[in-house]
Amino acid sequence: MPVQPNPIVVRFRAGAGSMPKHARLRQAIVDAVESGELPVGTKLAGERELSEALGLSLGTTQKALGRLMDEGFLERRQGHGTFIGSSRQPIAGSWHFRFFPPDGGRELPVFTTVLERRLETGDGPWQAVLGPDRKGYVMLRRSLDIGGKFICTSQIYLPASRFARLLRMATKRVTDTNLKSVLATEFAAPTLQSDGLARMAPLDAADAQLMGVPPGTIGLQVAITGRSFGRQPISFQHMCIPPTPYALKFDFNPPGPDNATL
Repeated sequence: MPVQPNPIVVRFRAGAGSMPKHARLRQAIVDAVESGELPVGTKLAGERELSEALGLSLGTTQKALGRLMDEGFLERRQGHGTFIGSSRQPIAGSWHFRFFPPDGGRELPVFTTVLERRLETGDGPWQAVLGPDRKGYVMLRRSLDIGGKFICTSQIYLPASRFARLLRMATKRVTDTNLKSVLATEFAAPTLQSDGLARMAPLDAADAQLMGVPPGTIGLQVAITGRSFGRQPISFQHMCIPPTPYALKFDFNPPGPDNATL
């Protein structure tokens, strides 16, 4: 049987030559994973072998692989090599989905799944908060598994003129990821503070179905504005929480003793 070409090499060579080589390699691996060409658990070639096949320096290859390990795409097993990652990790540093058991105890882990990403060109409350944007707004709809106990939902809107690249990012890049960290590192737009309004209202049918409760169930709904430098609004989030005995920490500040970092 003929030897199948390495999908990483094929995708790297077909990638955009204008991209930095480490970014091009990272994207080649991400695309190969998402297309199913590199299933979960696949062992990658060694760094030196991959560098030689791609014509890259070892440092360039290590930079791309290191970032993918940080993002959870890859995992390194001591003495065995580097593999396509399989385990989900809870998001770090959540501001708004911080729940605690009713009798006390540790904060529940939060796992996020992106359900939909699209360009929103219609009007809505996000426009009043973020201001007009002739390119529209990036919308991310997510479900949030709160420690396996219950499901919340979230719709986040951001100005497309600044954040349109979120629509093109790999799904895994925005899954089980603190979106505030992505905005800070990828767009130089840290969320420095936020504020919002909460009310009790019936959950719509789509949210209720995701949460496993009857349509029309009364839930907590929160409209949150995320602000960056100079209190500039950069995000509008509609957050829905089903009836639950778990307590929500409602300070809207970054976790940590000094509330100063993401």
